[in-house]
Amino acid sequence: MDFFDFLISRWYLSVPLFITFVLWYMYETSKGGKRITPSQAVDLINNNDAIFVDIRQKDSFESGHIHGSINVQKDSFGQQEHLLNKGKAVVVITENGLDAGGAGVELLKLGIEEVYLLKDGLISWQEESLPLVK
Repeated sequence: MDFFDFLISRWYLSVPLFITFVLWYMYETSKGGKRITPSQAVDLINNNDAIFVDIRQKDSFESGHIHGSINVQKDSFGQQEHLLNKGKAVVVITENGLDAGGAGVELLKLGIEEVYLLKDGLISWQEESLPLVK
């Protein structure tokens, strides 16, 4: 019996499992702020309405980052809160966008009202051929 036959024959177990995965995915992708595209992030920065916060490790940040971004690791938001302007929105930058939700939650706890997450992180930034500072 292969996997799909098992799922079909045990539908009463498969359906709740599937629903659980869908709900988990929806929760994970929506937590911590709104996901925006690189072009939307550029618009926010150009209007002076936001700052970029890159949460990658220092060596990754130094190998290439978005101009004007500040490097603050997720676990040190509390100690480096002075770098964050609470009057502006924050765009969270990661390598691939996966860690951004947790960082967004932490920023919301610190009192940042508008938190945006760069969808797919620096990967999407580079796919749109936008520049990095090295």
